[in-house]
Amino acid sequence: MIRKGLTIFICFALFFAASFVCAIPTSNAANEQIIINVDVLNVRSGAALSSAVIAKVKKGQAYDVVEKKNDWIKIKLSSNSTGWVAEWLVTQRKGANHTSTTQSITSDGGTVESAASGLRFRSGPGTSFAVVGVFEKGKKATYLTKSGDWIKISYLGKQGWVSASYVKGNTSNSNSQQSEVVTNKASVTATSLNVRKTPTTSGARVGSLKKNTIVAVNQVQGDWVQIETTGLKGWVHNDYLTFTTSNHSTGNSRVANASGTVTATTLSIRDNGSLNGKIIGSISKGTKVSIVEEKNDWYKISNHSNKTGWVAGWYISKSDTKNATAQSSNNNKQVNILYDGTNIRSGSSTSHSILKRANVGETYEIIDTIGDWYKIKLKGKQIGYIAGWVAGTSGVSSPVTKSGSAQYVKNKTIVIDPGHGGQDSGAVGSRGTLEKKLTLATSKLLYNKLKSAGANVYLTRSNDSYVSLSSRVATSNYRNAQAFISLHFDSMSDRSASGTTIYYFNSQKDARLAAKLNSEVVKQTKLRDRGTRYGNFHVLRENHAPAALLELGFLSNRAEELTVQTTSYQERAAQGIFNGLAQYFK
Repeated sequence: MIRKGLTIFICFALFFAASFVCAIPTSNAANEQIIINVDVLNVRSGAALSSAVIAKVKKGQAYDVVEKKNDWIKIKLSSNSTGWVAEWLVTQRKGANHTSTTQSITSDGGTVESAASGLRFRSGPGTSFAVVGVFEKGKKATYLTKSGDWIKISYLGKQGWVSASYVKGNTSNSNSQQSEVVTNKASVTATSLNVRKTPTTSGARVGSLKKNTIVAVNQVQGDWVQIETTGLKGWVHNDYLTFTTSNHSTGNSRVANASGTVTATTLSIRDNGSLNGKIIGSISKGTKVSIVEEKNDWYKISNHSNKTGWVAGWYISKSDTKNATAQSSNNNKQVNILYDGTNIRSGSSTSHSILKRANVGETYEIIDTIGDWYKIKLKGKQIGYIAGWVAGTSGVSSPVTKSGSAQYVKNKTIVIDPGHGGQDSGAVGSRGTLEKKLTLATSKLLYNKLKSAGANVYLTRSNDSYVSLSSRVATSNYRNAQAFISLHFDSMSDRSASGTTIYYFNSQKDARLAAKLNSEVVKQTKLRDRGTRYGNFHVLRENHAPAALLELGFLSNRAEELTVQTTSYQERAAQGIFNGLAQYFK
């Protein structure tokens, strides 16, 4: 009897112990969540890439954490379902009472106003990206985010980038994200589009729309649009809408007395001032027109070919009629410097010697346009030349545009690896600069450039978190990356050491990528060229993809530390890496 009682006691003890152990992950779930960082993430039956896929989750969705094992996290999919996801593809946070929002590497809010005439509106953050329109002086747009010296805005139903030097206004973040109020209409392009209560993929579903449904657009907030149609109001992602009109129902019309020049390659002329208007003709880039009436950012125009009708005002660079004659002369044409250190040369090619390096905000009178170069007036009677694709202009009817390098990285899968993170600070500069912060900041600038160019780009970390070397490589191998870029900043006991170095492991697989990156990074950063070198680093050695590890300057060098911690340097470094990748894939 005693033995039987003891057996029963032990069984109960084991039962309660097991219940206590099993309760630990459940209690933790209330205190920790993860947010999915990638577009679609496989949920697996076990903590390994070889385990079966049991579900798929989407970017921005949040899940409670049940358990952690090595580089894997077990999440709660539903009340009776769990699965494993790769730790390096999610963001972890404390507290389960947060409103789930899509993880973003940049923040939103505010409005900006164009402070320059004919400010070019680009598809990405850099002059290598195509011009998609003009953000005219005095017009306002919603501020979306900043990347280095560039600002992303939402303007007239489109998103794009402008140079931060030529806008003014409130770009500070606030607790409640500001929205651009619009009254456009749009057409649904998806077969079935979910409408949500809030502007996030985790927002409650309030209905759905069928393809070609026409909806009214009330607000734009980041990549989300608040729409309204009969009996339904909510938020949808703008990737699944085509804007069909920019017409305001109660807009005021006014008689204009101005002239302008077409900035689009081909601009449609319509019978009324909206995108719903019937196309009755077209005019080409550089055509000069007279503006006889303005209404809600649409211009009624006429030209020497007797073509009269309405055109989208954001594709017209406008000038007052009384100044038209003066503006047609060379004396009122200027280039505006967009970057510190912009080269002004002795002739119209990159092979000519550099006369001086100009800085942001400087302006020079244009004497002539020679190919893709502007001939400009310097101090005294000195003449110089500047590449048209690296500078802004005013008073120029047809600004120089160049087929950008963005075309070569489009659809390429690229993994960016910001070195160090979390408890691993990396090198520490003499002024206390942390390597882990610089690598993340530069990586985000590069991410924005590549993403805008249409690349499939992934970060191994998007915040100050520790990621193991094996997880960084696993991200590259899992994504079948076509290039892996690991960013670092150098340090050594010799305080005079300076410059950039790019490492590769496999001469057959990696050396060509390293060489292309080295050439372009040196051009942009202007630091000492330490060349490409063999490096037996884990992230290079174990990587299936062509891989390079970049040391972008020395934190141990006091002068160089001051340089590399500036946004302008990080912007130039990111542009150099972008250009190097474009050359590699070209």
